[in-house]
Amino acid sequence: MVKLKVSIIVPTYNREGYLKECLNSIINQNYPNLEIIVTDDNSTDNTENIVKEYIKRYPFIKYVKNKKYPKGPNGNKNNGLDNATGDIIGIFDDDDDILVENSLNMMVSKLQGYDIVMGNCEILSNRGDNGMFAGKGLYKSQEVNYIDYLCGKISGEYWSIFKKEILGNKRFDTDLYGGEGTLWRGIMKGKKIYYIHKAVRIYRINDNSVMQNTIKKADIVIKNYERDIEYYGDDMKKYCPCHLATIYKGASYFAKLSKDIKKSFLYIFESIKLCPKYIKAYIMLIIIFLPIKFIQFLTNLKDHFAKN
Repeated sequence: MVKLKVSIIVPTYNREGYLKECLNSIINQNYPNLEIIVTDDNSTDNTENIVKEYIKRYPFIKYVKNKKYPKGPNGNKNNGLDNATGDIIGIFDDDDDILVENSLNMMVSKLQGYDIVMGNCEILSNRGDNGMFAGKGLYKSQEVNYIDYLCGKISGEYWSIFKKEILGNKRFDTDLYGGEGTLWRGIMKGKKIYYIHKAVRIYRINDNSVMQNTIKKADIVIKNYERDIEYYGDDMKKYCPCHLATIYKGASYFAKLSKDIKKSFLYIFESIKLCPKYIKAYIMLIIIFLPIKFIQFLTNLKDHFAKN
């Protein structure tokens, strides 16, 4: 019996130091009907030459440059999706991902009868969470409910493969900074999902503070929250208004950092209205009155204790 074709998309940009390890981990899965698509956001290092050397040995690797979409992670992933020809798709970041041995065969075998199969990720870091699961909220192999994902009962990092047919014309929003969850929620809604309670991916956490990077891009990051409210706010208000309150609180925080104080107040009052018992919303109300430099100092302090 011929196995379904799997397309693994590897978005890359100037990461020649990580790319080989990532590609080797996928190749070593020994999946018999595999396509690896390295989508390059026009790197200026040795990435192209590295991939072309791999293609000589592994003709199932395809190298495509992102010429169609705006430069950035989401546009680069969309370029990979456009070039995927498999029945099943997975997206694998080259800077922090290593695929655990035999994970792909295991996940594909579980895909029969489901639209999406997800597994957990093992953290690789120099912090206290090294070796722990990055995905939170699931403690055994089981079917997954879209509402639980929508409402934040399932959080953190997982790795998934899905049937290409459920993707349709959906793509990552290139106006967002990250914000991949906005697409994943749309893909998952109404679909059958299975979770494998094993680490299928090694998830490397770099020393650079994610929060510091998002602070620098606050005026873009706020769009992630606003898009979730726009697309999924009605569902969250129906099933989990207090979780929706956390989304509004996040939007308020980044509105503050982007110096839109009026919007920051509007969002935090909406958060309190949705969930009056949500203590962090009241804390955020106080934060709105603080200088931005002091907020950044508190973030630095939080990062320091997280790493030590």
